[in-house]
Amino acid sequence: MNSRLAAVSRTLLLGLAAGSLFAAAAAAGPIEDRQEDMKKVGKAMGQLAAIAKKEAAFDAAVVKAAGETIAESVKEFKNDFPEDSKDGPPETWAKAEIWSNMDDFNKKADDAVTAAMAMAAVTEESNFMPAMGALGGSCKACHENYRRPKQ
Repeated sequence: MNSRLAAVSRTLLLGLAAGSLFAAAAAAGPIEDRQEDMKKVGKAMGQLAAIAKKEAAFDAAVVKAAGETIAESVKEFKNDFPEDSKDGPPETWAKAEIWSNMDDFNKKADDAVTAAMAMAAVTEESNFMPAMGALGGSCKACHENYRRPKQ
């Protein structure tokens, strides 16, 4: 009987813990969501940068996965800027110009998705650096206008 009670207790505790984690994830707001999306982009760009710097060998599978991750993250990222997310907490590096220029912001995000998908399609090393330049340029175009520097 005691082992049965212990098993039920463990099950209930696991359920509560899982529910707490789910609630914490659901409680995250758009600022946290966009920061998480950009962390995914940063990690994928790091993989691509290693190839560009010749710190890692060209690997079409890595390039494809990184490009797809960036494209999907930026697609999600576009939805993470509701009007009520201009200010934190948490700290945000989004400039107010995003909300006053949402059409241009979305166009730049779409351009980044296009560049990321072009990167994902690269299968030959000779095409990698041109795709990397286009992808980096699309990131820079958005960051110059819509991201304030971290202090």
